[in-house]
Amino acid sequence: MKTLKSIVLGLALLVVSTVANATNKPAGALTKNDVLNIYINAIVHGKVDGLENILADDVKFTMYRGSNEVNLNKKSILASFKASENVEQGCTTTTTVLDETKSSMVVKVIMNYDGYTRANLVTISLNSADFKITKIEAQTPQS
Repeated sequence: MKTLKSIVLGLALLVVSTVANATNKPAGALTKNDVLNIYINAIVHGKVDGLENILADDVKFTMYRGSNEVNLNKKSILASFKASENVEQGCTTTTTVLDETKSSMVVKVIMNYDGYTRANLVTISLNSADFKITKIEAQTPQS
């Protein structure tokens, strides 16, 4: 009986410590929404501060030019954003969360210009202890 109590107590402590560690977010860690806001500030307002930190090292940006698929890596994405740093886009922006779990979120970011709409699907995933953008897919523009 004493052994059974010890085993149950040990399992209870293990469960409590696991739950406590899972719910504790490291100090300064960004949430999914923080990451999304930094991305929107970069793409719409040209504010690139913090952008490098929210992109996963293996992030992939896919866009389509006619029937050609163009893929950019983190270095290319950052260079593209740096080229338009502090450039304010003349558009209205809306976001729609398409899917969200504890460890990821897929968001459709729509930028409406006069007579032109641009949309990106952005995937934000838990990467170690931080949320990062792991995939951006530019959707076919609509007029």
